[in-house]
Amino acid sequence: MRFHLQLFPPKLSGWVIVLLVLFLPAALTAYVLHNLAWLVVVPFGIIVLAFFIAALPTKRKVTPEQFADELERHLLGTGGPWDWDDTTSVAIADPRLEEVRSRLGPNLASLSREKDKDELRAIIAALRRGELPEITVSPGRVSLFRLRK
Repeated sequence: MRFHLQLFPPKLSGWVIVLLVLFLPAALTAYVLHNLAWLVVVPFGIIVLAFFIAALPTKRKVTPEQFADELERHLLGTGGPWDWDDTTSVAIADPRLEEVRSRLGPNLASLSREKDKDELRAIIAALRRGELPEITVSPGRVSLFRLRK
């Protein structure tokens, strides 16, 4: 019986990577500049920079077909763990698709009812035909979609 120990690539937990990203540059800076204050300033600066970059008003460019593919991956359950969050959280440059994205309610996130799955199927089919669903809000539902050419 052969036993194989895999040492490369190393498996590090997420927290170890975060600590390395925050404190390795800080330690190097403090060492080079001979000042321990950099052990606080550099990690704080990295965190502020990360928040600044995350807050930038970026909009992604996606076609109706690509958007339909993203929705279909959610419907089929073949997307990654963050795909639905990326699909619904990042603004879209096309204002018509952005309106559709902004109205995807929590009922479509869970897809707990067959009615919600049917609604998502209808949205996907409309996008694939080149039509954009027009959103009408009713009191009993988060969103209802009506087709528009």
